[in-house]
Amino acid sequence: MLTITFRWKLSQLPERTVKKHCKMCGSISVFTDTTVRRHNANGKNIYQYAIYKCENNHTWNKKLAIYKTFSEHVVEVDDQKEEFLILSTIAISSLAEQGIKIIHIVLDDAVGKHRIDKVLANQIEDWSRSQIIKKIEKGMIQLNDQIIKPSARLSKGECISIFID
Repeated sequence: MLTITFRWKLSQLPERTVKKHCKMCGSISVFTDTTVRRHNANGKNIYQYAIYKCENNHTWNKKLAIYKTFSEHVVEVDDQKEEFLILSTIAISSLAEQGIKIIHIVLDDAVGKHRIDKVLANQIEDWSRSQIIKKIEKGMIQLNDQIIKPSARLSKGECISIFID
């Protein structure tokens, strides 16, 4: 039975939040950065906005920069200075074609809160989150050789086992 092992380091970017008055809620709310950026052209200016949302899903556009429409003075803006750690994506179908039956994922580091179903849904190309949840409930995806709930949190040193049928 062929197995393959991946080593991951999970990190969590700090959420950018701003406390400000929400016109729709009528009170001071905490707005969280959605990491979505929007550009709007108005005359000779181009505006860049960061879209924030409050707890009630109301949006606020924070103005990040204003540019002129001519391109001789183009300046690249680093609005995200965090270092992103790219995890290896897993293509289950190609691994199954190679005869691999078990995938082990060892967590060398896990900073922040990470649910197993969300992490795997982001990193496995062939399976949706609902498919992953069903496989966790059937025991085809285990954490430290134990059957767990889909909402289980991941920690440093743990091992995820995925059994391919």
